[in-house]
Amino acid sequence: MRSEWLAAKMMWTLHRENTSTLNSPETVQLDIKGERHDVDIYEPAVTYRGTIAVIHGMSPKGKSDPRIMTLCQALSQIGFRVVAPDIASIKALIIDPAQIESIADIVNVIASSTTLTPSGRLALLAPSFSGAMCLAAAALPCVNDKIASICAIGAFTEVDSVINYLLTNNTADPYGRYIVLKNVLPLILQDDTAIQKALDAAIKDNLNEESNVELQHCLFMLTAEEQAQVNRVFHDGAYRTQLFQSSRPIIAEELKAMNIVSRLEGLSAKVFLLHGKHDNVIPCDQSEMLYGHLKQREKEVDLVVTPFISHGDTDFSYKRIPDLLNVINGFAYFFDDLKTAH
Repeated sequence: MRSEWLAAKMMWTLHRENTSTLNSPETVQLDIKGERHDVDIYEPAVTYRGTIAVIHGMSPKGKSDPRIMTLCQALSQIGFRVVAPDIASIKALIIDPAQIESIADIVNVIASSTTLTPSGRLALLAPSFSGAMCLAAAALPCVNDKIASICAIGAFTEVDSVINYLLTNNTADPYGRYIVLKNVLPLILQDDTAIQKALDAAIKDNLNEESNVELQHCLFMLTAEEQAQVNRVFHDGAYRTQLFQSSRPIIAEELKAMNIVSRLEGLSAKVFLLHGKHDNVIPCDQSEMLYGHLKQREKEVDLVVTPFISHGDTDFSYKRIPDLLNVINGFAYFFDDLKTAH
């Protein structure tokens, strides 16, 4: 079956309003350097075409995020065995360059399993923050010959500029801002307990698509002084910028370690970058920059920037029919090398 047809069929499955009839995953545990990790396995609904490892984004739901599950189901419907691990630190909304090595370790085990990946080579797909971390992981010597292709949806290139955007731009999505604040504030505030509670409540509201239900309840339980502290962090962009500047000396090494461009030399996999044109968590210019850097290094790469999707999204709207072909061709490019990795 041609890759374009596979991509079109996947898109159709993603667009279905009812995916409850699709296959459910089997949850197993894999040993990753002596630690047990929960992994969901979606077996192919038709003839096996290859293995794809799907790494979840920054969500407490991890591999059980409905968007991730729907994507995994759609990929399994066209013949791919999909392996979706939980990564505890990413699930806990922690930003840590050590996650690059963690992803590489997990991918290495999946690729080395003759049951999961008979050919020893697989594809890698991840949204948002995890997409960039996967690119860095795929360049490491322990796995760079085991990854045929990578799809990064809404990935970052310069983490410093993305953090600055999220903290200072009023049009930025608050969910990304909450995650950044959760990571930065403990480094510079002596007591951020009240703010952390408020951030957790706001994140829960965002995930549940509720309008400040948890946050209002949280604020009600705080003192007037704590409420003032929370409101300043939530609503004062200049103050957030000041806090980030104060944290820079502390996180300088972490920011340097997450410089994705500096980690691309060992990358041998084909790369498909997909980014929403109006992404207000990680702006699309991040993927455009990444595309340029990969081209300069003579890597195989394709880029699709489209109004068809939102940030790190897998829910595609057919209101954007003119863009559909571009997205289909992009996924076909991503699938192509899995034929040789079969």
